[in-house]
Amino acid sequence: EEELKESHSEDTIRLTRLPEGVEATILGLSPSCRGAMRRRLMDLGFVRGSSIRIDMHSPLGNPTAYIVRGAAIALRHDQARYILIQRPHASATE
Repeated sequence: EEELKESHSEDTIRLTRLPEGVEATILGLSPSCRGAMRRRLMDLGFVRGSSIRIDMHSPLGNPTAYIVRGAAIALRHDQARYILIQRPHASATE
């Protein structure tokens, strides 16, 4: 099971901070994500090494649909905050 320290490096951000139009790599799940929620996210493909990007936002911004492992998956903000990603480099956002 993938565990990352909460004191992760500055290159690690939560999925909720992913800019639109940018692809990132999932580093793992926050240690505070446990039990059924952790299993569900991993079963859906939110695992280390998977690429992820925003597909679309709902009209009110919650939930957000992400493309991960070829599937569109909608997550609410409180679920997406458990997913840790590699901070996209500046060149990726230009």
